[in-house]
Amino acid sequence: MDFSLRNAFGTLLALGCAALAMDELYRDRPKLAVLDALLAGASAIEAGVLGGKTKTGITTRPAANDDDASAKIAELNPGDKMPDGTIYAGMSPDTQKPMYTTPADAPLTMHWKAAMKYAEKFDAHGHKDWRVPTKREINVLFNNGAAIGGFNASGSFPAGWYWSSVEHDKYGAIAQRFIDGDQGWYHQETGSSLRCVR
Repeated sequence: MDFSLRNAFGTLLALGCAALAMDELYRDRPKLAVLDALLAGASAIEAGVLGGKTKTGITTRPAANDDDASAKIAELNPGDKMPDGTIYAGMSPDTQKPMYTTPADAPLTMHWKAAMKYAEKFDAHGHKDWRVPTKREINVLFNNGAAIGGFNASGSFPAGWYWSSVEHDKYGAIAQRFIDGDQGWYHQETGSSLRCVR
């Protein structure tokens, strides 16, 4: 490993630690995640990581970033509020990536196609990549619903049912009732609630 690269990373690590130590909000999880990433990077450099393999030939995981299930996500619990105002909902069983949701449902119940269009155009909390959750993702929202909060768990129809993005056929789509987790297909022209995810 190039000595100048190791020395530069050591300096960066020292500066990052000093900045964190001086910050009164040192307990903030995102900042600790940055420190963890710096420490992991230092360990990787010390181990001689080159091209994803150590000197012994063992493949290492890529460095953490916002698009993967990194170490900083392991510290989060469903229901944790993020700095941008979104809520950590859990890991998506479809993408294997962290999934975030809004603190509240869309303002009105709506037909399935309207829900799909609403999510596509939704711009909130500094993000424009919102979508209707998949069938498996809506189940994650249901399972973590108490921690996330704000869901209509009355069992009433249509507000107590939530759309998924999954079409059953050209007339139906999958929805889930949040009082008991029952999933079923309903006519796309039926109104249901929507909680967007990203």
